[in-house]
Amino acid sequence: MYLIIITVLMLIGFAISRLELYKSGDKIGYNIGLVGGIMMLTLLLYPIRKRVGFMKNWIILPKWFKWHMIFGILGPALIMFHSTFRIGSINAGVALTCMMLVSGSGIFGRFFYTKIHHGLYGRHASLKELQENMDGAGDVRSIFSFAPEIQKRLEKFRDSAVASTLGGKVRLWKFITTGIRKKWYSIWLKWSLKRAMYANVDKKNLSSRQQQQLNDLFEENKAFIDAYLATVQQVAQFQTYERLFSLWHIFHVPLIYMLVFSAIWHVIAVHMY
Repeated sequence: MYLIIITVLMLIGFAISRLELYKSGDKIGYNIGLVGGIMMLTLLLYPIRKRVGFMKNWIILPKWFKWHMIFGILGPALIMFHSTFRIGSINAGVALTCMMLVSGSGIFGRFFYTKIHHGLYGRHASLKELQENMDGAGDVRSIFSFAPEIQKRLEKFRDSAVASTLGGKVRLWKFITTGIRKKWYSIWLKWSLKRAMYANVDKKNLSSRQQQQLNDLFEENKAFIDAYLATVQQVAQFQTYERLFSLWHIFHVPLIYMLVFSAIWHVIAVHMY
């Protein structure tokens, strides 16, 4: 949702910049850049808050992270408005490039983050917890006792997907294709479910109430299939996403330092010359 809003704002800002209603160095452009720069500066409070002792009790961490995400989108957008979507000097170009790298990196980090946490602002999940959720999702054999083929397919998908994470090993090909296989299994199993539940049913002899009950049961079983496959996929891909998030963090931090230094140099150069 945020990305859609920002995309629309960027298109509007680009259109306005073509009208040349302001320049980056005049009062309007300068103040837009100042607000955007302050927003970018406040992004540093999030990592500092997690590491500095007396700041750890300042507002709960999910709220800090929420504002970190919001300012991480609005700040670069305002800087783009400030620049009027043009590069006027070498130091401005360096600062803008660093900002775009940090902003783009943040989008990837947000994606990895949601894969190993309970929601965007939730607590960190664990592989054991996810496995327990999968085991407690329901007894596949009892639920689909009327359709052994569906039961076998669900168990096959689970065994194949989860086996790729056993012993802490990550099989890249299975990680990449798990989502595709999940989608295919979902389509095929729902078709099989419909065939198993309605094949021998004479709808003409069913009362409206019986037909509604049958439809409700069909929808319930469809929802179970989707939930079960999604949980298995989450378990199978969890460790890989944890490693990707760790690698992303190693890459993201130096980019932040580059952004800070280039932004400071840009501000100094603007006020000196």
